[in-house]
Order: sequence, then structure tokens, then C-alpha cells
Amino acid sequence: MPHAAWSFAAARETPMQARRTVVDWAQTHVEDRAILSDIALAITEAATNAVLHAYNDHGGTGTVRVQAELGGDHVCFTVRDEGSGLRPRVDSPGLGLGLSLIAQVADSADIRTPEDGGTEVVMRFNVSRAA
Repeated sequence: MPHAAWSFAAARETPMQARRTVVDWAQTHVEDRAILSDIALAITEAATNAVLHAYNDHGGTGTVRVQAELGGDHVCFTVRDEGSGLRPRVDSPGLGLGLSLIAQVADSADIRTPEDGGTEVVMRFNVSRAA
């Protein structure tokens, strides 16, 4: 089962770095351009959320980790931060659309709070769906 993992410093350029890295990996395993586009959007949104929200209580520094795993008819991506966890913020710098966009493009999406803190977004894409 092919898999990969990457770490990025939580910085302004991280969402685009994660997007490029993941799409480069996914292109060797996924042929459907529409699915690749959905993966690119979901990774960008999940990484953006981590950068914008996770480390406000930590002086803005931290790590965004991305994992990919191909399993039969699906590919699964996990974007994880080790920040302050998912919570509502009235001072949010974003529009609040990231998680709903992920839910729209992924075949399944789960947001988890790991026991050791942070937030984990798990996104699954069916690679055998019709184009």
C-alpha cells in the first residue's frame, strides 16, 4: 500500500507547498483529473486552516503534517497540526468555508481532536469513481 508523509513549517507559503507536494505524489497514483483537482483543493483548505488557526496560542509557530495512503479503490489524506484544537473564533481571519469545501469535494471527511492535542482532518477520495 503506497504511502507518504511530509512536514511543513506553519507559514504563509505552507498551503501551496503542501498542495504541490501532495498533487505530485497523487499524480503517480490517480489518473482522473477531476479527482486530482478535488485533492488539491482539499489539501489547500486543510493546510490553510492549520496555518491560520492552529498556532495562534503558540506564537504562530508550529508544524503542519500531511500523510497520504493509497488503499485499493481510495486514497486517504490526513492533515494534522499540533495547535490549540478546533474551536469557534469570532476573530477568524478566514471566511469559514474551508471545512465545508473539503466536505463537498471529498468522498468522506472527518475532523478529529487527537488525545495529544491539535486537529486532524482526514479526507478520503474514491479513485475508482466515474469521471
